[in-house]
Amino acid sequence: MRQRLASPTMLYGIFDCSARGSITNEVYRFLNHILAYTLEECPEIVELMKFYNNLHVEKITKRYVLTELSWIVYTSGFRFDIVKKYWPAIKEAFYYFDVTEVALMSSELETQAKRICRVSGFKNLQKAMWCIQNAKRIIQLDYEMKHLGGLKAYFIRMSKKNLFELVKSAPNIAKELRFKGIGDTTIFHFMKNLGIDIFKPDIHVRRVLANLRLVEHENASTLEICKVMSFLSSISGMKISELDTLLFIYGKITHDGTCSQLKFA
Repeated sequence: MRQRLASPTMLYGIFDCSARGSITNEVYRFLNHILAYTLEECPEIVELMKFYNNLHVEKITKRYVLTELSWIVYTSGFRFDIVKKYWPAIKEAFYYFDVTEVALMSSELETQAKRICRVSGFKNLQKAMWCIQNAKRIIQLDYEMKHLGGLKAYFIRMSKKNLFELVKSAPNIAKELRFKGIGDTTIFHFMKNLGIDIFKPDIHVRRVLANLRLVEHENASTLEICKVMSFLSSISGMKISELDTLLFIYGKITHDGTCSQLKFA
């Protein structure tokens, strides 16, 4: 079982392969390889994995929910580095995602969305409108779920489901929440960014797993991906969200390849 990340050096040689089967040892070897390789090529992975390790759904606020919703809406279809460049101005245009302030904009939806585009410099009217509508939806959901303890309590209950339950129920969760710009795939990203221990079935993760023959092909079902992620998590001691982050970054920097030619039969 691995220790939690505390320093970059802990990313090397952290798995003990003794008393393990040959296949499990190969998986350990793979995980050690990508940890070492990814750290060398992308040192920022340490902070990113710490971010997900330190997320706790119990600490979320309505402002945080709107912030993460907006981040996912804006990054959908755009490169991370482009949105990151505009993000400070986007936050300012949305009054730093104060839910009440943003929800009030819905009375003049298009006018306010145009203002946001102008002030932020990110000229995508639909994304701005969706984020305003999502602020209003957060308030509605918090009221509708009052008998459960509000929206935060709803997410806490969600976080207590096991991985397979979460994966199977994800499309229904997206339909129930009805957030603009959040669909059957982005709902995974949203849950992960709230501190729920889940993966996003991203193409980079899928291709790495397929190239390693841990799944048959990159279009494997989400439940198949779920089984592999659960297995990798159980033998490594890594949270699903940390493991997902590692595979995603590794896929990006290797163009979804496998640098050491590791293959599992």
